[in-house]
Amino acid sequence: MRTAMLVLPMLFAIAAPSRAALGDAEASVGADEQRFLPTETKVSDHGPYRLHEMTRGDGSVIREYVNGAGQVFGVSWKGPVLPDLSQLLGTHFAAFHNNARQKAGRRRIAVVHSGDLVVESAGRPRAFFGRAYLNSMLPAGVTEETVQ
Repeated sequence: MRTAMLVLPMLFAIAAPSRAALGDAEASVGADEQRFLPTETKVSDHGPYRLHEMTRGDGSVIREYVNGAGQVFGVSWKGPVLPDLSQLLGTHFAAFHNNARQKAGRRRIAVVHSGDLVVESAGRPRAFFGRAYLNSMLPAGVTEETVQ
């Protein structure tokens, strides 16, 4: 009995959290707010898409772009720390991890242009930035430059 009381909380702790990620539904964006603990959140309508912006106390900004069908078609980040990309990329994280071309140097750069998925991540401590999007989910009239 005592062992069960110790093991059960650990099982709940490692259970996969729900999340809003690239390709997921807009309704799940709230899970990212719980995960990233922003000090400020904003939602703005930009015609063919909505922008959810989370600003953290450390100055990090995470943006999630949602198309008219209610799906997250793009995410971007900038700030002093690299956010949990497995959280932001969701099911696309494995493709990013397995296909990333990395360039060595003072600034770390990882790039994936693989079919539908585009991920560009760069930075160094205290200055990380990047973006990811799915070409097939970009709203009509919206270009990849929108995801910043």
